[in-house]
Amino acid sequence: MTEPKPTLMLLHGLGATGEVWNPLINVAAWPGRVLAPDLRGHGSSNWSASYSFGEMAADVATLLSSNEDYVVLGHSMGGAVGAALATGFFGHLPRAVGMIGVKLQWSEEELRRLPDIAAKPSRLFDTRGDAIEWFLKLSGLAGVLEPDDSSLERGVERTEQGWRVRQDPKSVLVVTGSPPFSELLNGLSAPISLALGEHDPLVAPEHHNDLPCAPPRVFKGLGHNAMVEDPAMVWDWFLEVTNRI
Repeated sequence: MTEPKPTLMLLHGLGATGEVWNPLINVAAWPGRVLAPDLRGHGSSNWSASYSFGEMAADVATLLSSNEDYVVLGHSMGGAVGAALATGFFGHLPRAVGMIGVKLQWSEEELRRLPDIAAKPSRLFDTRGDAIEWFLKLSGLAGVLEPDDSSLERGVERTEQGWRVRQDPKSVLVVTGSPPFSELLNGLSAPISLALGEHDPLVAPEHHNDLPCAPPRVFKGLGHNAMVEDPAMVWDWFLEVTNRI
């Protein structure tokens, strides 16, 4: 890539916040602009009446100036938002999109349960520590980050009724109404590259067989939140992605 470096846009997964990228940001030392927003319904962002990959992509696009060069690295839900940006429907195209740990296959039973999950009110806790433990579980970070990690700061908040996770329960509906990924990824206007952790319980290499893109990079020994578990390994891969553009 030629100088100056494009903006690095980092998009978190369901249940997490932009702070989940802190370890990777420290490793990357990216010389350009770095953005790691809280997507709608998460962290410091407002809750919304509706959630979709397209709506989140539109939110992200507002953070960029006209014709600003940028690359996207998205995890899980954030990877799908990156794919939405690669359609070109939300303004200036990213130069490249890296997608880590995107759940590509949803069973009918999983989709059927989502409205019930979305309808449940936020759980309330007496202590911040209990709320943090719940946040770690919802974001898939339990056993990956310690409860006192500074990257969890925006994950919970104190209300008059007690402590709660800042994720809107309705945000789980983001996947409903989305076309199958084999269709979503077909004919995108920006190059995409996919990756996953070897031990990711949500996605497997064979789930990529029918996708119109190259086989995914598999991070040996890592799980769903690969960019937290070994940010250097993930960053080395993404540098390869950006060096191809």
